[in-house]
Amino acid sequence: MIKNVSKICSFLLLFLLSVLALNEFQIMNYSDNLKKIFYFLTLILIMFSSVTTLLTHKSGFFKFVSAVIMLALTVGGVLSILKPGLNISLYVCLILTVVYSLVDMFYKVA
Repeated sequence: MIKNVSKICSFLLLFLLSVLALNEFQIMNYSDNLKKIFYFLTLILIMFSSVTTLLTHKSGFFKFVSAVIMLALTVGGVLSILKPGLNISLYVCLILTVVYSLVDMFYKVA
């Protein structure tokens, strides 16, 4: 059951990140409140996915990737509070999250 929840979480992460990318490239424009809601939901899903991976998987590689995602998210969050905007840590977190979500959805067997 936890694998199904992980796949749903990965799908939602990819969906939210694509919605935020559409806004970033100004294909669709959202209000500031809606952007903040999407950012918050993405943050919660990234943390949930990483913690779930750390607690359930036995593979050292996926645990390592999840730990790097959480570390990059934490450092990027602190740096974005100090200087508003996206920084390299958040980009690393987003790229690793997208790669991990794609691997979780399509490569791993249920």
